[in-house]
This record gives sequence, structure tokens and C-alpha cells, in this order.
Amino acid sequence: MDRFTKGFVVASLVYFFLAAVLGIWMGAAETSEWVYFAHVHFNLLGFMAMMVYGVAYFILPRFNSKTLKWPQWVAYHFFIANLGLLGMVATAAERPSTGFTIFAALSVLGVAMFAVNLGVTLIEPLEEEEEPVEAAVPESAPPEPKVDITPDTRVGEILTKWPETADILINNGFKPLADPAHREKLKDLPVTLGMACERHGIDINMMVSLLHQAATTIELEKREASPPQPIKLTAIQSTIKSGEPINRQHIIGDILKAYPATEEVFRKYYGAACFSCPGQATETITQSAMMHNVDQKDILADLNKAAGVLNS
Repeated sequence: MDRFTKGFVVASLVYFFLAAVLGIWMGAAETSEWVYFAHVHFNLLGFMAMMVYGVAYFILPRFNSKTLKWPQWVAYHFFIANLGLLGMVATAAERPSTGFTIFAALSVLGVAMFAVNLGVTLIEPLEEEEEPVEAAVPESAPPEPKVDITPDTRVGEILTKWPETADILINNGFKPLADPAHREKLKDLPVTLGMACERHGIDINMMVSLLHQAATTIELEKREASPPQPIKLTAIQSTIKSGEPINRQHIIGDILKAYPATEEVFRKYYGAACFSCPGQATETITQSAMMHNVDQKDILADLNKAAGVLNS
């Protein structure tokens, strides 16, 4: 956490303590309406709101592999929020008054800054910096079949068009699909891939990519003139294969499977708890590096060195 993000959390705890002291005072003696006002607002705008500010500023952008749109606003927000709250409490007994109105407006301004900064950060599309990948495609190769799988595609539609993809779904967390009866029932339900991934806590972008690869492979094999062969999709169960450079979009669990030697690197940067965390099945290097305040370039360099490959 940076200085002001951590400051929100510390301030939250201070206000929580003050609210508790005022609560004891209210219960032990007759107090003025000002004390009740201070108790309530130290709890709401002090403890609860500032804890939300500090944690949300730190966690939510990292969960979405982003940085805050306007990080410089956090410092202004910190001072505005605290000044507004303390000013409201100090002038509460004088209500209605110009002073109280000004401090209340400052509190509202702080809330607006938080909502706009975090809202724009989460809504704005992620800018992908795709690593250039050169693929040798023969001139005589047929065009790639058109496969349209998006987060809004129904799971039942995918299973109907490409039944073989059931194995991919099952192996990546959709365990109920191992039951044939459940698969048949799901074909008639309006459950989209995005809804299913959200329910099971699975990275939607990774799942769309895996299913798109699988469906494309199936369609290409259907074109072959040779007698039908059993379709093998076991190779499309990971975002990385042995021999490939590791990049920021690769999943931690897949990297460990392809390159076991990278375990020491993850242990160095993330600690031993990384290996018991379920997040390694869905978190990319970008997401995990941001969560642990680790420089992506440093960990990628060490991972590729441990894997024995060059990061192109």
C-alpha cells in the first residue's frame, strides 16, 4: 500500500476507536446531541467509509489488472475526506450554519472523487499490449474457420456445437458438467459462459481463449478428407506450453505445470503461501504482480531465466 491508501486504513481505525469512546460516554452519562452526531459519523464516514476507501483503492484495480486512472487524486481525497468529517463534527452543534455546509460539501466532494476515480478505472477497457507472435502459416493453408465464442455465448450452445469441449470445461473448474444428465439439462438453460465463469470463480478471458482454440481445432479437423479420427484436445488445457517464453498474461498454475523450476521464483517474490492459494489457477502474472507490489519485468525476467527460455 502507498502512503495515502494506508493512511485511509489507519484513519479508519482511529475513528473506530473514537466512536467507541463516544459510545461509552453516551451510555454512561447524559450527553448533548453533538456527541450522538459525532458517534454516528465517526462510525459511518470515519471507520466504515475510510476502510472502504483504503481497501478499494488498493484491491479493486489490481483484481482487474489495472492501475488507478488518477492516482494523484488519492492524496487530495485523503485530506478532503478527513477535513470534511472533522469539520462537520466540530460545527455540528451550530447547525444550520455556513461552516457546517462547507464541511459537508467537502465530504460529498470526497465521495464523488472516489466514485469517479474508481468507476472510470474499472469501466475503462483494459489496454492490451500483446506480445508479437510470429506464426508460419503455409500459403496453401485453408482459412481459419469462423468460431464465435464470447462471454455472452450460452454454455448450452457451445456444448451442442462442440460436445468435445466438455472436457475443457470440466478440467478448468466446471466439475458438475462431468454428469451427462447435467450437460443435457444445461443445453436448454439461458446460462451464458460469463455467468458460469463468475459463479465458479474462473477467469472469463482464459476460458474464452481455451474454448476458441478448441472449437477452431474441431472445425479444422472436420474439414479433413481423411476418415474421422478421435478429436484430441488434451493439448489445449493450458495457456502455455513447454518451450514457450513466459509473458504477463500466462496463468501461474500453467507456468508451474510447464516449468516446475519456476517454483523457487514464485516463492521468492510471493512467498510460500502462493502454493496453497486457489488464485494460481486463474491469476495471470500481471494480476499477481500488482497484488504483491512486484515489478512485472523483474519477475518475468527471473521466471524465463529459471525456465531456460528467452522472453521475446
